[in-house]
Formats: sequence, C-alpha cells, structure tokens
Amino acid sequence: MIFLLNLLVAIIAVVLLLYLLEKDLGLFLISFSILIQYIWMFFSIIEIESGIYINEQGKNGYFVFSSLILFLFYISTLTSLIFFKKVFTHTFKNFITTKFSIANIKEEKLNLFFLFFIFFIAFLNILSSPIPIFSENVTKFNFWDYAKYPFLKSIIGNVMAFVGFGSALVFRQSKKTSILLITLYIVYLIMIGQKFTGFLIAIYGILLALYFSSEVRIYFKLKWVFNKYFLGSSVALIFLVLYKYTLNNPFEYMGLTPLESVFYRTFGLQAHVFWGVTEQYIYLDKPHSWNITELWKGMHVLMLEFWPGRYEDFVSVTTRGVSWTNAYPSILIRIFPLGVALGVNFLLISIVSLFQTILIKLIKGGSFLLSIVFFQLLVWVNYAYTMAYFHKLKIPLLLLLLFLLFKYLKYYSIKRKTISN
Repeated sequence: MIFLLNLLVAIIAVVLLLYLLEKDLGLFLISFSILIQYIWMFFSIIEIESGIYINEQGKNGYFVFSSLILFLFYISTLTSLIFFKKVFTHTFKNFITTKFSIANIKEEKLNLFFLFFIFFIAFLNILSSPIPIFSENVTKFNFWDYAKYPFLKSIIGNVMAFVGFGSALVFRQSKKTSILLITLYIVYLIMIGQKFTGFLIAIYGILLALYFSSEVRIYFKLKWVFNKYFLGSSVALIFLVLYKYTLNNPFEYMGLTPLESVFYRTFGLQAHVFWGVTEQYIYLDKPHSWNITELWKGMHVLMLEFWPGRYEDFVSVTTRGVSWTNAYPSILIRIFPLGVALGVNFLLISIVSLFQTILIKLIKGGSFLLSIVFFQLLVWVNYAYTMAYFHKLKIPLLLLLLFLLFKYLKYYSIKRKTISN
C-alpha cells in the first residue's frame, strides 16, 4: 500500500512535468536541473520508504509521508518559476544585449577561439594525467589530486558545463563544428569519470542552447522520450556506470553486486536527506531551529545531523569536498515549520528565475560570450540550491549586480544623448 501511494505521487509529479513540457518547453529546459532533481527524489522515496538500509544515515527507511511533503515543495517551486518568469520577463522587456568584437573579429569567432582553447588545455591536462575511467584508484572526486596541471581546476572544473553549452550555441552558424565540439565534450566527460550528475548538467546546457538559439519555436513531442538516440545514450550511460562499479564497487561492503550498487546509488540515496528531515521535523515533531544562517552551508548542517559515524570522519569527508546530495529544500524543513518553509521556498526560487530570464535574453540577442558567463552563473546558482550551499551565491549575485549596474549606466547614457540631441 505504501509503495502504491508513493508511486501514485511520483506519477502525478511526472504528469505535471509533461504538462509543463507541452505548455512551456523553454521554462522546463532552463529549470531542468532543479525539476529533474524533484522527479529523481520522488522515485528515490519509493525505494527508501520500502525499507532499504540508508548507509549514509546508518538506519532503515520507513513510511513518514515524505513523498506528500515533497509534492508540496514541488508545487511551490513550479508556481514560483511560472510566476517570476512573468514578472522578470515584463521587467526586462526593453533589455538590450551587448556583443563584443576584437580587431574586427566578431563575437561568433571569438566564441570558437575560446572553446577550442578550453578544449586544448582540458585534453592536454587529462591526457597527461591518470584517467579516471581507466583507473581503480583515481575518480572524478580525487582526479585533481593526481592531475598534471591541478591549477586548471579553477578554470575548467570537472564538468565544464559552459563548454557544452557554448558548443551548442554555434549550431546555427556551423552544424558540423558544433557536433564536433559536443562530441569532444562527451568524450572528456567519459574520460574524467562523470556519471549521472555530470551528464545531466551536460544535457541541460546543450538543450538549453539549442532551444533558445533556434529561429523557430520548438514544441515538445512525447515520441522524443522513445527516440532511439535518447534510449541508446541512456543504455550506454548505464553500462558505463556499471563498468566503473565493476572496477570499484563503493557498496560492496553492504553485500551489493555492481548492478545492485548502480540502482542503489541511482535511486536509494537521492532523497535520503529529505526523508531524514521529514522524519525528524514533521513525523517526529522535532523543534525547528528558526536559524536562517543554516542556509549558508546547509548540506554540512544536515550531514552533521544525520552522520552515523564519528565527528572526525565527518570533518575528514567534508574537508575533501565529498558530500551528500539534495539538501534543498530539505534544509528549509529543519529551519521552519512546513507552511513557512513552503512560502520561503516560493520567494527564494525568484533568484533562480532572475538569472534564467537574463540568460534567455542574452541567448536570443546573440550575445555568445555573456551567455556562456551567465550560463555558468546559473549552474552555480542551481548547485547552490540543490545542495543548500547558499554561500556559493556570493559570486553570481555580485556579478549580476555589476552587470545590471553596467546595463543601467549604459541605458542612462544613451537616454541622455537622445535627450540632448
């Protein structure tokens, strides 16, 4: 009965997502990384509340109505995205994009030079270093400890999402060049050992660029889900992860085979943090903290609360950059009662919507380089939300403020010249 209830809630969530896909494909694509996490968590809860052992909390899951609570946040998030899209689209209706050129080299060419340079240093580094996909000891988490040029981490990172996005942006100008760049990007992701999240971000960036740079309006068709290329890529990804888990099975100590570990990692752990706060602060009625500063590093706050081992191990893991997943909107349940948490979530999502709106304006206006910058900022913003690392909003918000100030001063200058003439 519990399984059927949770499955029904997950199906309703998927139906709502398909409805959004049909009505506003653009909003779905630009909100993909947030919305897909919700769907992923719905199916994770099905497995957790079926009684599986949660190794990261050291206990078994059970029914605490977490899928219904998650559904309320899902509705709050969808409503906020739709509402603030309308608000900010109207606010920036007179937005004028900025293009760059150097020595008569137009922005399209500058974008290609930039992308080829990034690919050059990325492949130079990885081909000079131990390659995670072929190694038992090197993974995407510790790759930069073994990398030939570790200082490049601050430039290209592990996913290089902005490169996938930028590669897709040039599709209208040169399909062959774009396909070549996207292929190189996928090869890099495979070599560096990316699995689920890395490829999701890659797909997010590529589809986003293709959709908003298209000259024609694209409408969603259900048959895309059953496209042979989509299905083939999904199967290939599963086998890629399975291969990696045969080299190093992280859940072998639980008695799981590599195949069982893939499914456990895919579904069993995605919503365990949300399940944990629902159990503690709603089902067991633990007092809320009312401490808004816990948003600053919300994932660490929740990890420390549910960490089953020694505090020294927690410090060791977090220092190395390893963390759990999906601490948002979980952290809101720890801080506020449910009703207040839903309202705060509605307001906080407006920041995501603001970055989305400006990025769409830049893409449609053909501002390639600024589009890449704001896409990377949006990726950081999305990451700050899904992981509840709100301290990572500092740089995006600062750059956004400077950008808006620049646009205002430019607009004011043009207006003054018009009046004087």
